[in-house]
Amino acid sequence: MLIGAQAIGIAAHPLHGPCCGAFIILEIQMNMSASTAAARASLPHPIVVFGRDDSGKAHASYFSSADGHMAKKAAGLMGMFALRADNDHVRSLIGRIPKGKLFSSGKAFVPFVKQDLFQQLADQLPAEDRQRLDQPRAAAADDAIPGDVGDLNSAAMPEKPSRLPEDWSKLKVGSVVLATEEPLEGWFEATIMEMKPNGALRLKWRDYLDLPPFGRAVEQVALIHPNYVEG
Repeated sequence: MLIGAQAIGIAAHPLHGPCCGAFIILEIQMNMSASTAAARASLPHPIVVFGRDDSGKAHASYFSSADGHMAKKAAGLMGMFALRADNDHVRSLIGRIPKGKLFSSGKAFVPFVKQDLFQQLADQLPAEDRQRLDQPRAAAADDAIPGDVGDLNSAAMPEKPSRLPEDWSKLKVGSVVLATEEPLEGWFEATIMEMKPNGALRLKWRDYLDLPPFGRAVEQVALIHPNYVEG
């Protein structure tokens, strides 16, 4: 049975004994740890863009690392914050955050999210940024792009849902309904811009006027309760 420096794989120094080898191994381990930490810090990470709109509602979406640069620019244009998913807690939230979309104006599609999720993102910001985050974002004059059909051309800003059909038989151009890109991304207000005889609808997102119109079958939209009042 080997006892001493050779037993634990440490070469004894002729002058200072086995302790010098221990220090060398410890220094190598520390250097490797520092290199690993530096490598992790330099890795690309997804970006979460989040903030409040002019009515104080919470929005958030995530973007892949490949879109990170454009997502940060979009956050700046929209008065929102860009957060790197560079720690375990933020990464654990990605699955609950809808995926965002970038469009040619330089801005982004950032859907509504629940307040508790928004607060967990806000907790990752420095104190001074958290104070700014609690203040509703002032709507910029060019935030909205007018519609392109009928009287919707006069809509300079997103409208409140005042045209809510009471039942399916009362759907018409200008009615506000709910639509979704994918069920996990949530349902959002959309304005009917065209109704076709076969039941197909042409819609435009009410609060995301930069995005182009899109089609849905009437069976793929939902009605908003006519007594709903936007808070």
